[in-house]
Amino acid sequence: MSLTAETVGHTYQHEGLLVCHAQPAPRKPGAARRRPPLLLVHGAGHGAWCWENWLRTLPRHGWEGYALSLRNHPGSRTVEREDYLSRLRVDDYVDDVATVARHIGRPVVLVGHSMGGLIAQRYAARPPAKAGIARSLFREAPRPVAALVLLASAGPGALGPLRGEALPLDSGYLPDADTARARYFYRAPQAVVDAAVPRLVEESPSVMNDYSLAPGLAVDPTAIGCPVLSVTAEYDGTSVPRDGRLAAYYGGEHMPCRDIGHDLMLDEGWEPVLDQILAWVRRAVLA
Repeated sequence: MSLTAETVGHTYQHEGLLVCHAQPAPRKPGAARRRPPLLLVHGAGHGAWCWENWLRTLPRHGWEGYALSLRNHPGSRTVEREDYLSRLRVDDYVDDVATVARHIGRPVVLVGHSMGGLIAQRYAARPPAKAGIARSLFREAPRPVAALVLLASAGPGALGPLRGEALPLDSGYLPDADTARARYFYRAPQAVVDAAVPRLVEESPSVMNDYSLAPGLAVDPTAIGCPVLSVTAEYDGTSVPRDGRLAAYYGGEHMPCRDIGHDLMLDEGWEPVLDQILAWVRRAVLA
């Protein structure tokens, strides 16, 4: 990740998880800590790398960002093959988010993409102590999530299944290059697609079955005590909701984005999408 002179950033390991961190170069001591950082959670087969555009841009807008790679994704610790194929569950990934949130040590603006969006929902619904925010750091235990941004996100089981048949558990799920382009991109230059597709990795079929088949995973909307924004892509080639149902489920706001595909952080037009999201975060968190 290349960073500008206005940015302080690095990539490191924390408890076996790859973490990429970028923040504004502070003009005053503590200036970078006045806003909650954004914690970015990738979707199936992706990794922290998919947030590179955002991590380069956030500090220019005065925001700090962290992106993690979930276990068995690029740069993070591997899982035994049999466990990865048949035993891993969404809540194992939620534990990874809790590990990084505990490391950050303060409430975050949690951004989840696709499968990562459901991971984010499950994390945000956890009680503060279980979510990894220590009561001893604060006079009162805060909500671990200051705001929740769901980017082309999978939803809870209450919105219906995403898949009718289970994926086989004998191999990881990885779309071929043509399928990946059709599902994830709409107007991206070929160079962007050619750079992204080889970085995709197999996803655990047991995790994908966990959240995509009926009855799905439950999330209590009353347990999420923060503002929620659901961002959808007009030309999303996956089966995630493209309407306002997810926003309505949480009593949040819906931001439909035109002329863009599922990977809103990589496809052509990602910059205005990020600008709109940050404008919402400023209103929801700083107002």
